Amino acid sequence: MKCKHYMVSAPTYVLDTAPLSEAVSLMIRKHMQDLMVVNDRLEFIGTINSFMFSKMLLPPNPQLPDDAENESAEDVDNRLIPHLHCKVGDFAAPHPVVEPEAPLSDALRLLSEGYIRLPVVDADRKLVGSLSSLTILRRFRF
Repeated sequence: MKCKHYMVSAPTYVLDTAPLSEAVSLMIRKHMQDLMVVNDRLEFIGTINSFMFSKMLLPPNPQLPDDAENESAEDVDNRLIPHLHCKVGDFAAPHPVVEPEAPLSDALRLLSEGYIRLPVVDADRKLVGSLSSLTILRRFRF
């Protein structure tokens, strides 16, 4: 079997020029842990993920236990707010990809290493689909 037989052909993505707030909104609305980033020609650029946001929300310096107790939700929010107008592309990280004609075992190897989702790209690096462990398991009827 090949990746093209299991991939989702209309994956969710965000443009690299979009503000980070748009990506956050999309991830929350669709309950996604990661999001693929493309340019205006739909060429895959990289991914952003929820772990990146967790790092942004951390306090800048190690806190004493008393400091953590005195922190408000507004304090946490204020660590993310300055980034929300930045471009998504500034935060996109490189990510492995597979091609539609690649054997499914290539994708399974990468997924077994802990990747949530794999972009499926054509020879021009255009995003044509995505694969995840759940996408593959969806074919089973339980």
